[in-house]
Order: sequence, then C-alpha cells, then structure tokens
Amino acid sequence: MKPNQVQLNTLLDHYRNGSIIDAEKLACQITQKFPQHLLAWKVLGAIFGQTGRHSEAVHAFQKAVNLSPKDAEAHFNLGITFQALKKLNKAEASYNQAIILKSDYAKAYCNLGVIYFDSGRLDKSQASYMKAVDLNPNFAEAHNNLGNVLKELGKLNAAQTSYQTAIALKPDYAKAYNNLGNLMRDQGNLVEACSAHIEAINVDPNSADSYVSLSLTIKNIRFNSPYQKLYSPLIQLLTAGNLIHPREMAPSILSLIRQDPLMKDLLFEKGVFKNIKDATSAVKNLFELKLLHHLLRVCPIPDLEFEEFFVNMRRFILENLYVIKSSDQLIYFLSTLSLHCFTNEYVYFETDEETHLIENLEEKITQTVLNLETPKAKDILCLASYRPLHQYNWCKQIKTLDQLEELKKRLIDEPQLEILIAKEVPLLGDISNNVSNKVRAQYEENPYPRWVQLALHIKTKSISEVCNQLNLNLHSENIKNVKSPSILIAGCGTGQHSIRTASRFSNCHVTAVDLSLSSLAYAKRKSKELGFNNIDYLQADILQLDQMNKEFDIIESAGVLHHMDKPIAGWKVLKTLLKTGGLMKIGLYSELARNRIIKIREEINSLGIGTLVSEIKNFRHSINISKENDKKKISDFSDFFSLSECRDLIFHVQEHNFTLPRIQECLNELELKFCGFEDQEIISKFKNFYGKGVDTYDLSLWHQFEENHPDTFGNMYQFWCQKI
Repeated sequence: MKPNQVQLNTLLDHYRNGSIIDAEKLACQITQKFPQHLLAWKVLGAIFGQTGRHSEAVHAFQKAVNLSPKDAEAHFNLGITFQALKKLNKAEASYNQAIILKSDYAKAYCNLGVIYFDSGRLDKSQASYMKAVDLNPNFAEAHNNLGNVLKELGKLNAAQTSYQTAIALKPDYAKAYNNLGNLMRDQGNLVEACSAHIEAINVDPNSADSYVSLSLTIKNIRFNSPYQKLYSPLIQLLTAGNLIHPREMAPSILSLIRQDPLMKDLLFEKGVFKNIKDATSAVKNLFELKLLHHLLRVCPIPDLEFEEFFVNMRRFILENLYVIKSSDQLIYFLSTLSLHCFTNEYVYFETDEETHLIENLEEKITQTVLNLETPKAKDILCLASYRPLHQYNWCKQIKTLDQLEELKKRLIDEPQLEILIAKEVPLLGDISNNVSNKVRAQYEENPYPRWVQLALHIKTKSISEVCNQLNLNLHSENIKNVKSPSILIAGCGTGQHSIRTASRFSNCHVTAVDLSLSSLAYAKRKSKELGFNNIDYLQADILQLDQMNKEFDIIESAGVLHHMDKPIAGWKVLKTLLKTGGLMKIGLYSELARNRIIKIREEINSLGIGTLVSEIKNFRHSINISKENDKKKISDFSDFFSLSECRDLIFHVQEHNFTLPRIQECLNELELKFCGFEDQEIISKFKNFYGKGVDTYDLSLWHQFEENHPDTFGNMYQFWCQKI
C-alpha cells in the first residue's frame, strides 16, 4: 500500500511553499501509515534538517537509505546531516557512496571539498572542488570554495579568478564578494578590498561576516583623500550590533572624516570661534557628518586633534550658553557630546572658569526643578557634557529628556540599574590582602572600562575547533573532547572578557569573578542586555578562589595577575582550579612594550601626583600640550582617552612587567606547557620575519623577535598554556 497522489502532492506543496508545520504533520502521518514510503521519509528528513533537529534528520534519512540503498540523493542528504552534527567521517562516507552511485554528482564533490578543507587536507579539497566545477561549470558555490582552498595554498591569482568567476555566475553572491575582499586585504590592496566588502554588504545587508571583514580591512587604512562611498556601510557597521569593537576602527574612521571638506575647515579652526555665528555654522556642518556622530556615541576617540576640537567647542558653548540659540542641530550635537563624554568618563580637561560656570549651571537647573519648572534642553545637555546626570537627585524628574531616549537610557537609567544589580552579586570570602584592597578601591571608583559595543564571536565553536584555529601545541588532546566546558574568567572587569568568551565556546558555562562590585554590576547589566544567561558573576579575590572547591576546563585571566602583590601566588591558585589537561589563557604586561609607560609612571611618582580625577585630567593635559615627542607618544595607547583606562595605564596602584624569559620560568615552576600565542596577526609577523617553517612555540626565539620589535606586545602577552 502507498499514500494516494493527492496526499503526496499536498505534502510537496506544503514543503515547497514553506508551510513547514503542515508539511511535518502530514509527513509524520504518511510515514506512520506507510513506513516503506521513500519520499515521505526524505521530506521529513529535510524538514528536521531545516529546523535544526539533526539527530531526528539522521533517523529519517537513514530510513530512506535503508529503503533505497542505491538512491544517491538519500546518501547525499544523510551526509549533509552527519556534517551538521560534526560527524565528519560518516559524512565523508555518505558523500563517497553518493558519488559511487552517481559519478557526476557535483554537489557531493563540493561538500566533500568542505570536509577535506576543514580537516586540513587541502590537496584533496582542491581536487574535489575542481571536479565539481568540471561537472558543473556554472556552480558558483564550488568556484567560491575553490577560491578559498587556492588562497590557503598560496595560489592567490588563481584564487582571485575563482572568486571573480563565482561573482560573474551569481552577482548576488555576498560570500564571494567578501572572500574576494579578504584576499585583496591579504595582498595589501586595501581600497579594492573595501569595494568588495561594500558590494557584499549591498547584496546582503544582514551578512555579519561581511561587516566583520570590512572592519578588519578598514582598521588597517589611514585615508589621505575623501571616500564618501564608505560612510553608509560604516554607519551600518557601527549600528549593526556587537560585531566590532568600535574603538579598534576609530583611528581609521577619524582619518576618513578628517578628509571630509566639512571637517577639514573645522579642525583647522580647532573649535576656537570668533563669534556665535561661526559656532552655529560649525554645529550645522557637524550635523551633516552623521558618521562622526555615530562614532562619538559608542566609544572614546583616540585622537588628540579631534579631542582639542571638542574640548574647545564644549567650552565655547558653555561660555555662551545663554546667548546661543537652541536648534535641532545644537540639541543633536550636545546629545552626541554628552554621550561621548559619559563614555570617556569626562576625561577632557576643563579650566577653573569652566568649573565655576558648571557649578552655576548646576545651581540654576536645581532651582528650576525646585520651582516645578522644566529646564531647557540645551542647559541639561551642556551640563551632561561635563558631569554625569545620574548623580543628581532631580535626574528622574527631567521631562526634557523623554524625547532623547538613548541619552536618558545610558546617562540615567543604566547607571541607576547598576546600583540595584550590585546588591545581587554574591561575595566569596574576605578581600583582605592589602594590595587587593587598593586595586579594588581603584576599580570601584573607576570601573574599567566603560563600553557600549564589543566584537562578539559570530558563531560559537567547540574547544577542538578553537584549538585547531589557533594551532595550539597541546600536551594532551583530551581537552578537545570536552563538549560542555566550564570556564573561569579570573578578573572580568566590566564584562567584555566574560561576554566574548561566552560567545566563543559552544555549550559553555562561564564563572566570572572580579574584585570590584561596580565593575561586576556593569558586566552583569551588559550580559543581560546581550542575552547571555550562561555567565555567573561573583565578587572575589583570586587569592580566595580555592574556596570554590571546583575545577574548570578552561581558565582565562588577562591583565590581572600583573596587578597583584605577587603574581605567581595568584597564578598558583588558578592552577589548582584547572583540571589536568585543562587550558589556561594568560595576559601579562610586556616590559619592552611598556618602556614609555614605565618612564611616565616614574615621573608621576617623582612629582607626587595622586589619583584624584582633577590630577589625572591635569596630567593628561600636560602631556597633550607637551613638546616632548617621547611624552606625547603615550597617546599612541588608546587607553589614554578615557578616565578609567588612563588611570589603569599610568596611575595604577600596583603593576608588574614581564619578559618572555621570566614567563618561561613561571611556566616551568608551575609545570604548565606553553601552547601558543592568541594574536594571529603577531604570529604572522613572526613567521614573516623568520620564515614559515619557524617554531612558533619557541619562547627564546620570540624573545629575540621582541627585542627587534619592542612594540609587538603593546596589548600584553596573551598566550595559552596547559596543565600537564
């Protein structure tokens, strides 16, 4: 017996029209009543696959294969499902069986090429893709994938031809445009790469990979001519969510904006205006530069020229607040400036006169509120560009801000929410170490860092995939078999580290600890905002973590141990919490890379400068106006451009610096095996210097490299090691 043709036609109609629920219901009815019917099992398997139920799909497609062992399509579909489940050996066998049954099966050859590529069998991958395009010259995806393997094999011209062929065959193929852009970037053709990425985004505005690729290309460019075609995709990039860390792109975007005719004249004037008319004209011009506004709203800007311009503009508006006319452009500019200054934690220098004027403005607004009147928007926003609004008792009463939702949310609602969240964070043991308490006090005053967006990993990966991607040299491979890793972030700050790690590893659970309750509240708020429910936050000193009575598969601690009284003592505690064979990622300051920082810190100590906000801002200002090149180079560090980060950079209460030989001694003492550095760009430079066959795990060779390139680890040594 078999189902009637009407049922089968209805099933196919539901499936083809996207009525998945109806299609699944009917397919289940047919397979239950007619368990020998091949088509129904195939459709049911396809439905399960499309809805992510791959284990159920395997069952359905296996039924189809058993019913018709010579059906090449059934074997192919089974292979797709095994591939989705990461059962690559079984997937490979299914594709090969499909090819035996159907020798011209181009799609099976293409999918085999993917498996060979992912497992490092590049020659076999190339052969499979070439067979696929031989069988079907119009197979755009196979041409694109062939480009990927040719690129990996160093056959760059051939790779470029493959990508261009894929685009010619399928002009709406975003992946091919994006891959072509990545190839152009690797060849140093950055402007051409930008054009390819822009095309990818135009074709598919929702392609996260294309946005990330564009950011990687853009951050390596310093523009010396206008390129307004980039404005729209860059605005999309800055507003697309947490795909990029905006500050990494800020120098490039600022170099682009600097070339804009509207901005060139303004920077030349440095924000010093002769009259109200000139200032009003400047505000109107800035209103047209939407890209600049979007950047200012999400990160500090690491550029002294732009900083000087905005400091002077802020001062001019304050000094002329009661004569300058309010306008949509002025309100928009002041809103942006307020958000920006809140994000950089009011690091900008202010004169004594400004301080006096701000005190008067505070009194005026307070009195206005007491009189049950509504302060003017420009007054509130001018104040907000100098002081955090949430500190005022009247902040919730200001109806003026109801029309400025983003500003009200970030300047008032979120800081007040963090106060409530802080009460929920549990404390582990006592924080009794003297240095730990000093460090804790610093980060309670200045949670580090304040941030709006960060670069989340687009797709989570297994430990095995991460290890392979980083090419880690493991002592034991057993760690790769862990499917649901428990991870400890020792020193999570305001959550960037913990959230990025939670977005990196599949099926992980993260425990994140920090000394600072203010930082933890910020981290917890951002985690909830971004939908991460697999992170637990805990206030604790690393020295007390042995009280957890728990072991972890992975422990990460970046930028923390070197702020402890005795870094090795903290490192030893972390080792006791790591399972045998577990992985540890450590970040430590480089003595060579921080030579300038060390000298500045010595000067600060010799001058007896403290850590009051006014002292930090005044010292920054002295650097900004200094004629000494060595001193001004401190502004090469992006941390110089926000208060908490500047304090962390040159005013920290406790700091140790390391060399690679010293790190090797620590690893030997702790019986940890060095597995490799995290930063792939640095590894690439190392290989270019010594040759591709160089041993990238030889720390003595790395030490020689760093002595020749002392700025290499300006963002810390970040490396992986394994507990033996």
